[in-house]
Amino acid sequence: MDGVFWRPVDLGAALLLSAGESVHAAKGDKYTKVEAENVKIVNDFYASWASLDPDKIGSYLAEDATFRMIESTPRMDGRDTIVAAIKQFLATAKSAEFEVLRTHAMGSIVIDERIDYFDMGETKNAFHIVGVFFVRDGKIQEWQDYTMPAKD
Repeated sequence: MDGVFWRPVDLGAALLLSAGESVHAAKGDKYTKVEAENVKIVNDFYASWASLDPDKIGSYLAEDATFRMIESTPRMDGRDTIVAAIKQFLATAKSAEFEVLRTHAMGSIVIDERIDYFDMGETKNAFHIVGVFFVRDGKIQEWQDYTMPAKD
């Protein structure tokens, strides 16, 4: 492969493609205790959205957490800033549910593919997302979501 260089985006795509077609953990994954705990933290974070309570949702975030909603939006810094944005987003929500399609954990990193469902009363939205989380000391330190392209 002389002359071929991987860009970070290519490497990320390769990692996601290597996750296989299984639901939840990629086929053959054997998580360490820490990895399993990190996956549980992220899954519990997702489940907390059903409460529509921004403070409960925010309790999974480190005080100095960062969040980027999608790749084209600016990063938010700090739990208070993130919780304020969640509060604004959920102000008219009737329900929220995250359906996890597959998960891959590597040390402190949890990557998943999911569909986020939001009933906003007048509208119902579904977002196909890849989430990347960095978990430290039992809290989500960094959270970055990427939109999945529509399937052909």
